Amino acid sequence: MHRQIPAVSSVTLLAAVAALTTPAYGRDPNMNLIDVAQKRAVEKSVDELTVATAAQAATTNKAVVTLVRNQHSTASVRGFTLVQDEPASVAGGATGPTPTDFFVTALGTCQNVVFVRFAALEQMAIAALETTVTGSWDRRGLYGLAGVDPGFREITIETRVSTSAPVDKVAEVARRTRAGCPIFATLRKETQLAVRLIVNGQLVPL
Repeated sequence: MHRQIPAVSSVTLLAAVAALTTPAYGRDPNMNLIDVAQKRAVEKSVDELTVATAAQAATTNKAVVTLVRNQHSTASVRGFTLVQDEPASVAGGATGPTPTDFFVTALGTCQNVVFVRFAALEQMAIAALETTVTGSWDRRGLYGLAGVDPGFREITIETRVSTSAPVDKVAEVARRTRAGCPIFATLRKETQLAVRLIVNGQLVPL
């Protein structure tokens, strides 16, 4: 499915979900990484937000990023400290991921979080869940060289699931994940978007 959206930079997102019928990562596909508490917590949150006003539902994420030296910074967010650095080729110390590493990581973890919430609501067991996000961009854009835009040109999201659930249920959870992930939704506003769902090697329409 393709959707053309006005873009500052053209980015393609590809989402692929594989529901495996054989154990993944050495796990029995009949096991479940989601417990009852997860379902109850999501249901409670949905109930509260259903009656909440816009002001009550609004939330804010804040990170304070402090330069340590050269390309090395630390970020304080929600009581956690994250380390960011760059490779030695640009005078970095290679002590942590780069900002673009954090960007693709945020997208992948957001996909996992939302997938698990909807899987819990559907009482879908998950034996293994792994999302790989790969993004490509042109480094010349950092310095405005050759008129290159620094934005990501393409982002591929591939989520692999080991589950005993029916394929149609996996597909529905994947669709709801795509619609509910805040980071995916933010990217979608300014990108050309292409999404594919692949279950057990077969293309499934969304």
